[in-house]
This record gives sequence, structure tokens and C-alpha cells, in this order.
Amino acid sequence: MTCCISRRPAYRINTWLISLVCLCSYGCGGGEDTGPPTLHLGSDVCDYCKMIISDQKFAAACIVRATDGRVRSAAFDDIGCLLEYQGSSVEGTIEYLYVTDYDSGVWMDATEAFYIQSPEIRSPMASGIIASQTQADAGRLADRFEGAVLRFNKLGGLADTSTPANLTKEISPTTDTQPTGGDEATLETPK
Repeated sequence: MTCCISRRPAYRINTWLISLVCLCSYGCGGGEDTGPPTLHLGSDVCDYCKMIISDQKFAAACIVRATDGRVRSAAFDDIGCLLEYQGSSVEGTIEYLYVTDYDSGVWMDATEAFYIQSPEIRSPMASGIIASQTQADAGRLADRFEGAVLRFNKLGGLADTSTPANLTKEISPTTDTQPTGGDEATLETPK
């Protein structure tokens, strides 16, 4: 009988400690999610133009820290919408930018991507901009769409002035220009 009495309080303490640890870990969370959002194609709405996001290969996103410190993601159906959103009066600070690779649909850092701009590209909001993970793939897509290969800081003029401070990278033009479907585009690479 003594054995059972002495075990009962220990059992209650252990149960209480386990419950406390679970509640604390749930309340603390795993930190802020600063990665690209999970899109629900056909139901998520573009944060700029309010159209339904229906094609992953044109999608873009950003992470915004509001003035009160909360973090939220904004998703876009077209890279052009992301650029317009950047140029608008965003309440807070844009901290991260993401675009999807046209061929694979995989998310990538928007400042590291290579972009192809052409009137032949039928993007959802007619920006004519797609992204690629590699310069070689971008060149292939530029030939296919008779477009120009650009880096993020050259897209539409908006990115020049509104790139988030922590994403600004030194980019200098190379001496090479490569023809892409009749047009010439100066390719730039990070230092």
C-alpha cells in the first residue's frame, strides 16, 4: 500500500509537467514563417489585382512585416502584380520576395532569379514577365518567347527604388550582351 501512495503524487506531477511543456511549446510557436506561402490555386486571390491565382508558373509572393510587428504573406497571380504592390503604399516593410520558376513552379528568392520579359508571354495580368532559376534556362526561354533576360533590379523600373533593404545585393553589369530573339539584353550577375 505504501508503494501505491508514493507513486500517485509522482504520476500527477509528471502528467502536470508534460501538460505544461506541451502548452508552452504550442504557445511559443516555431518562429515566424518567412518562406513563400502555400498557394491554393483556383481559390487564393491576388493581393494586388484581386483576381484568383490560377497558374503557379506565374505566381509571386512577399513577406510583409506590419508596423505592429506582425508578419504576413501576400500572394500574386503575376510577377507584374508583385512589382506594382512594391510600388504602392504597403503598410509595413517588405522583407522577402519570392517568384516561381516558369518551368518547374518551384519557389525561389526573387532577387536571385533571372527574368524574361516579352509581349509574347501571356501572363495573367499581361505583364509579360516570367522567372527562371538559371541564366541558361532564362536564355532558352528568351529565345522561345523572343524576349529579354533581365535581373530583378531592372524589372519595370519599380524594383529599382523599392527593393527591401535586406534584399539589396550589389549587381554590376557584365561586359557581355547576348542576343535573345533579336533583342539584346545586358545580363547582370551578383558580385
